Amino acid sequence: MKAITTSLSHLFQTRLGACKSLIWLAILMLVMISGCSIGDKIDKATDKVSDIAGDTVAALDGAIDALDRNSSSWQTILQDTTQQLTADAQSTIRNEVSDLLNRSVAATGTELRCNADFIGARVRQALVRIRARLLHQSVPPVEPALCHVTPAAVDMALDASRRNRLEFFGYDFDTTPIKVTLQDKSRTLDVSSSLDRLTHYHMTLNLGANGVPVSSASDRLILEWQDRPISSIAVIQPATPVCREKTETYTRSTYLSYTPPHTRGDKEYSGNGPEVWATANWINDGTHVNLRLWMKAKETRSDWTTAEGERTESYYTAPSGWRIDSIQGNVESSAHYVDTDHNDDRQGGGPNGPVKEFKFRGDRDGDDAGSYTGVDVTFNPLVVKLVEVANCAPASTVKTLQIKGLIAPDTIKRMQPMMLKLQPK
Repeated sequence: MKAITTSLSHLFQTRLGACKSLIWLAILMLVMISGCSIGDKIDKATDKVSDIAGDTVAALDGAIDALDRNSSSWQTILQDTTQQLTADAQSTIRNEVSDLLNRSVAATGTELRCNADFIGARVRQALVRIRARLLHQSVPPVEPALCHVTPAAVDMALDASRRNRLEFFGYDFDTTPIKVTLQDKSRTLDVSSSLDRLTHYHMTLNLGANGVPVSSASDRLILEWQDRPISSIAVIQPATPVCREKTETYTRSTYLSYTPPHTRGDKEYSGNGPEVWATANWINDGTHVNLRLWMKAKETRSDWTTAEGERTESYYTAPSGWRIDSIQGNVESSAHYVDTDHNDDRQGGGPNGPVKEFKFRGDRDGDDAGSYTGVDVTFNPLVVKLVEVANCAPASTVKTLQIKGLIAPDTIKRMQPMMLKLQPK
């Protein structure tokens, strides 16, 4: 009896996730009450642990699949997923999904400057992290997303009361450190202490008398995440010029091949599909455009064999002295179909996103997931708007400030001739 109790206590201490620990605790109590005739009870309880874990993963997979099809329906998808997690042992995951729903709903107020598809994409990323923790897999980091800055630059010619703060709108501001620096002509000063996170989607930076010491020597404010700039806000001084801007087109003739790892089932699709999804995104980090390619191939029945993963690589680098202001055209291409044979399948990405064509490898004789199933992508031209890296203010920023009344008339009068001169002929 003592040996059995000790063995089960060890199993409890080395549990496989929060939901399983509750089951093992129940087993331990059962042993103490029922004595030594418990072999069948242990087997049934172990099966129950497996069933609950499997049902939980299946519910998360279903939600992620639904978001892949229609990310703008994230609210309904999260509500349905919460209702599916009914077992007591699923309470931890159910609470996480419910918290995610409440967090995302709160972020849809008038202050949020990001669209519904953007929120859906962030919800999907959060569900992937929940599933990874449940399966004891590597959990992707939470990267803050910045959608809008008000004002887009700080005009020192304005009265101090009209330039006393900056507002940042986005997502996941509360989950990771964000650094703010003030760049002067001779120094870089860490002013992160003046950054106030009002919510996970709204931050303010105090530029008042007790905040960031913006002065006649200041050039710009920079937000950083993991030592990478995510936003640059010019400080417009009496002599600040208008930045030069230009458009550049980059074309890559080679293709990219990706085989996602096996994540579920026996690796063999056996003619049951797979159902295939793929998404390619161009991501602008200021100095580079990165390509993020995600693919998922899931069996349509049986043990639901699945291959899923993503690959990110540097695609384009801005020339020295310039930064990437924006990407022209669509930044995402996607494909979705069900494989019905052993042939390669070509799916057009379209002329306006990253991918010109997806060429998929789905099912074949023998093992598929993790070794064969994958995709080759060919690319459309990438068109980027470049802005000069200097102590200057972009013309587009100046125009935005003028529309919102956040720039002094004298500053506009001084900059107007430069803006006209820099306009493309």
